[in-house]
Amino acid sequence: MSRILVPVDFSAQSIQAVRFALAYAKNKHELTLLHAIPPFPSRNVVRKLGQQSVEDFQLDEAKEDLKKFLTIVEEAGVPYELEIEFGEPHEVISKHATNGEYAAIVMGTHGYGRITGFLLQSVSYPTIHDAQLPVFLIAEETDADSFPWQKVLITVDGSEQAKNAAQKAIALSEGIPGVSYLLLSVVTPPVAYAGVYGVGWEDTATLENWGKETVRTCEEVLEAAQIPYESKVVIGDPATAIRQTAEEENVGLIVLGHHGLGGIAGTLLGSVTFKTIHRTKTPLLIVKS
Repeated sequence: MSRILVPVDFSAQSIQAVRFALAYAKNKHELTLLHAIPPFPSRNVVRKLGQQSVEDFQLDEAKEDLKKFLTIVEEAGVPYELEIEFGEPHEVISKHATNGEYAAIVMGTHGYGRITGFLLQSVSYPTIHDAQLPVFLIAEETDADSFPWQKVLITVDGSEQAKNAAQKAIALSEGIPGVSYLLLSVVTPPVAYAGVYGVGWEDTATLENWGKETVRTCEEVLEAAQIPYESKVVIGDPATAIRQTAEEENVGLIVLGHHGLGGIAGTLLGSVTFKTIHRTKTPLLIVKS
């Protein structure tokens, strides 16, 4: 039985992430709840009281605050273990993610925009960048009654990352009854984003044909697995179209292949992943190739 890594702090987003992980893991995975205690902010206090005294205080405080999480997990009856470590949260998470026993990471997200997330030192962004595991991101507003998921929206851009994401979504959905799939290709008109699709754009039909060609690779993945699916092509801004389609189609999980850009590079280049995280209430699955 594989494990799911669930980093937790004391936020409402983390509680929703734990609920999502429990619904997904039941009868097929065990959980590791991981809490990272960051370095104490005041060097003067550490010098006066001593490193050990400060860490003992932080550890006692963390154990007390984590009791609400343990109550939720124990009531669900899912096997789990609790790990508490000192260090920068994204570094602690990344270290655990490399030991080979985990199928995925489930964590809460505040849904910050790219610049705000960078300035406020979002933990989810560096985790997505550093960890090779698939990462589920869960917002506080997500409806816990819909966990784990019934309908999966797989975003398709013609890249190898999108194909890998489709394959991983199928694998992680194994055992969930009644799952359906929607492949979404979003075409940005060249007039708004010059040069991406080359010459030949004449009208909306041309753009739709490009979208259909783009989605074909992922259609072949589902056809090879004999899995029914629908395909949809939308013209517009990718992140906006993904969020709107997810709401219109009552999607329970959005899947994105990630190109692995860091926080600064992703911000400057306008990563669709970072844009989609912002204000998305639907659970996200981010897959790196």
